[in-house]
Amino acid sequence: MGGRIPKPIGTFGEPSKPKRQRNGRYRITVRYYGPGGAQQIERMGLTADDARNRLAEAMRDFRAQPMRERITRNTKLIALAEELLEELRADDAYTEGNIEDYRREIYVSTDRRANKATVKIENSLGNLQVWQATSGELDRHLKRLTALGLRRKAKQHKIILRAMLQIAVRHGVIDVNPVDGVSPFTRRRTLARGKVHDLASLPEFRAQVRAWARGEAVPGTPAYVSGPARDWTVVWVVDLITGTGMRPHEALAVLLDDIDLDATEPYLDVTGTLVEVKGSGAGGWVRKPAPKTDNGWRRIRLPDYTVESLRAAIKDLEVVRQPNPMGLLFPARNGSVRNPNNFGRIWRAARGENFAWVTPRTFRKGVATTVDHAYGDPERAARQLGNTREVAATHYIDRPETVPDNRAVLETWARGDGAKT
Repeated sequence: MGGRIPKPIGTFGEPSKPKRQRNGRYRITVRYYGPGGAQQIERMGLTADDARNRLAEAMRDFRAQPMRERITRNTKLIALAEELLEELRADDAYTEGNIEDYRREIYVSTDRRANKATVKIENSLGNLQVWQATSGELDRHLKRLTALGLRRKAKQHKIILRAMLQIAVRHGVIDVNPVDGVSPFTRRRTLARGKVHDLASLPEFRAQVRAWARGEAVPGTPAYVSGPARDWTVVWVVDLITGTGMRPHEALAVLLDDIDLDATEPYLDVTGTLVEVKGSGAGGWVRKPAPKTDNGWRRIRLPDYTVESLRAAIKDLEVVRQPNPMGLLFPARNGSVRNPNNFGRIWRAARGENFAWVTPRTFRKGVATTVDHAYGDPERAARQLGNTREVAATHYIDRPETVPDNRAVLETWARGDGAKT
């Protein structure tokens, strides 16, 4: 015998007829069917129509009362993006820096200095409704970005759009995530600069950076003439990254207490990193007292040239006596954390034209490859970087593929089945 068909989740039943109470007022009720069961809503009015109107208002407000509005096929993608950000904020697995990375690619910047034409999800796809966000429409958007030379942005948009539309899938609005149907990004086959092909350039690069810091001209950057003296920090950061394999943001977050240069084996502990948080810190950058990943917390023994550079950096702090309340190895002039964007401008000036391909991350790859080639152990290289073996082998180590030993069969093929002659 069949039972009563359950009401759809998130809907209301039929309102009751207004019933006159002893005090002369009218009472009307309706049931709301939520995921936790049925819930009755009631309102009172001076007349039957007044009671109906009050209940209608309560039903309207009740639907908008949950933390976030319901997702429907008519929900715009920009509203879906806000829903995604709310979910990320409620998930401890995502840091404020992670959420800021998503937010920055979703919304057009309100900064007057920002280029309003910069492609964001808000000004490119934000007004599309969920049902309009087909695989074809999303594929065209990503291909437009790629054609403009914005391949990295296209990949970021694909990640964010997938997460946004997965919310619509969970809410039963669509059956399949349309991002699954877009064309995959083809892997570009380019030489891995900064790995095997350019490892030998490190001594020359270090020499050029020192020449720049002394005020000399380097290819692409004229000699120092006037203004603030050039910043030697870039020299010390180069020696720190190449001597440890640290991430650039980890290098700028090193504390003086993390270093022991007088130990039998001088070392540095990686205890934090810089993250950008909207509206706080120096230009939005703050020090997070934990590395980027679980593998990131590590102690690294320092080579002699890195020890010499760090001693020079510490000596400079003692001489200059600039504010440094956090005890940073490389503080900004006002004592806060050093803005990586500002440091990037110094880096580009010091590298000039001859080393235009070098980024702070380039020699992190070189560290991994050098260690792996010396010891034939990707696990050792991964621990140096604070990565897993899989990540290090995929993104940092440049190792030629070793083919199986086929010498015997090729020998027989060349000489025939008889004995060697």
